[in-house]
Amino acid sequence: MDIKDIDDVTFQDLFSPCRGCIYWEYPDRCGKTTFEDSERLKSEWFSKMKETFGSCGKILYVDGKAVAYCQFAPPRYIANIKEYEKFIAPADEDSVVITCLYVKEGYRGRGFGKILLKYVIEEIRKRGFRIVETYARDDSSNNPSGPTRLYLDYGFEKVASGEWERAHFSLLRLSLK
Repeated sequence: MDIKDIDDVTFQDLFSPCRGCIYWEYPDRCGKTTFEDSERLKSEWFSKMKETFGSCGKILYVDGKAVAYCQFAPPRYIANIKEYEKFIAPADEDSVVITCLYVKEGYRGRGFGKILLKYVIEEIRKRGFRIVETYARDDSSNNPSGPTRLYLDYGFEKVASGEWERAHFSLLRLSLK
């Protein structure tokens, strides 16, 4: 098992649907561009983030195959966070928000999500941040941000809940010590 930063090389290992998903970064263009344009936009976003924040994405590999992915950034870099803040609650300005924690089908239920989450949280702690947050869906475990139960089991606390587009979400927070 290996965990690597997303860069120009490892971006090519990022699997579907994640590689072309621009939901968090460019909500106004999500679903309105070709997959190739979405991939380009996502790759460009990772490059910009590397310059301003540092690495904001990780891929977990098992036997050389990419099987899990995590994306995170401070709220000011996440364009679509405003929608969640309207319906649930605002993210803490000083936090890092996990927007995606996705394990490929066929690899779920084996602990890869927990391993990747632990790794990402440790990196966020080493960078000096004291709060990690996520907007997780309560009524479905098949959600790109990861299942609410995973975060609660890890020690996150529910800050607020709300309904958005007929789905139930919670803002979950972990204070880093």
